[in-house]
Amino acid sequence: MRKTEQHRGLVGVDIGSTSVKLVELSGSPRAFELENISVVAVPDDASSSAYGKAMSLVLEGKDLVTNHTAISVSGRKVAVRGMRFPALGRAELDGALRYEGSQVIGFELHGSYLDHCVIESEASPSDMMDVLFVAARKETVDAKIAVLEEAGLEPRVVGVDALVLLDALLLEEGLPETCGVIDIGALSTSIGIARKGTVPFVRDIEIGGNDYTQAIADALSVPMEDAEKAKIMEPERELASARAIEHVTRQLVGELSRSLMYYQTRGDRTQVDALFMCGGASIVPGLSDAISEMAGLQVINWSPLDRVHVDDARFDAEAVQRLAPISSLAAALAMKKDPN
Repeated sequence: MRKTEQHRGLVGVDIGSTSVKLVELSGSPRAFELENISVVAVPDDASSSAYGKAMSLVLEGKDLVTNHTAISVSGRKVAVRGMRFPALGRAELDGALRYEGSQVIGFELHGSYLDHCVIESEASPSDMMDVLFVAARKETVDAKIAVLEEAGLEPRVVGVDALVLLDALLLEEGLPETCGVIDIGALSTSIGIARKGTVPFVRDIEIGGNDYTQAIADALSVPMEDAEKAKIMEPERELASARAIEHVTRQLVGELSRSLMYYQTRGDRTQVDALFMCGGASIVPGLSDAISEMAGLQVINWSPLDRVHVDDARFDAEAVQRLAPISSLAAALAMKKDPN
C-alpha cells in the first residue's frame, strides 16, 4: 500500500442496490485530490456472493493507502429522529432516548445499533437539549460489514446516507442558509435538510431510478434494457417516454413536497432555499429543472467530487465526471476522517 501524509484515513465504499462504488481521496477539505475511483454493477440476483464478487472487482488493480473504510446505510430499517429533552445527564439521556425511540420508530430497538449526538442548537431553550438519534437494524449494517470484511477491508465508520451527504455538502462555500440534498438511487431517494444550529431532517422515499425505467418500459412496451437507454435520452425521447418520466417525477415531487412541508412545520418554520441533487438517477435529462418547477425551489445538480482535483495524467477526467453522480455517496464517505 502507498503511504501519504495527506491521506484522509478512510476509503469511501457505497454498497448500493445495483452497484458497488469506491472512492479514495487525499488532501484537505480545501484541496481534495482523487486517488482511486471505481464502480462495478451488481447482478440482478443481489446475493451475498454477487456483492462479494463486485467488491473484488472494485478492488482489482487498486493500490489503496489503507484498508480502513467508511460505509453508510439507509432505508426502512434505518431511522433518524430529532428529539428535545430537558437538560439530562448521560445515563438519563440514554434511557430517555430508548423510551422515546421505541415510541416513534417503526421497528424494534432490540437488535438495532443505536447512536446519538447532542446538537448545539440556536432554536432550543437554554434549559433544553436537542438530540439527533439514529437507529439501524443490525442485519442491515452487518450485511454490508460482511462484504467489506470478506474483501479484507476494515469498517471504521458507519453513517446514514443523507447525513453523510449533508456533511459533504456543508463543506461547500456560499451555501444558502437552509439547504437540502436529494440522492436519487436505483430503488429509493434519500433527502436530508440542514441549517446551522438546528437538528437535521432525514427521510427515505421509496421512489428511484428503477421506477423511471419501469414506467418507460410499460409505456413503450419494451424490455427494461431498452427503457434504461431511453431514460437518459432527451432530444430523441418519444412522447410516451417523456410522459412516463413526468408521471414518476410528479410522484417523487409529491413525496419531496411532503417532506419539505413537514420540515417547515418544525421549530421556526424555516423554508428550504435550495436542494442539491445527486445519485445515479439524477442524470435523467431535464430532471433537476422538472423538480425545480414542480416543487417551486432551486434544484442544483451536485456531487462531492465537484470539489475534488482530478490529475489528468492519472485519470480520464471525462470518465470521472460521468461517474460523479453515481459516486457521490462514496466520495462523501471518503471525506470522513478515521475516528482513531
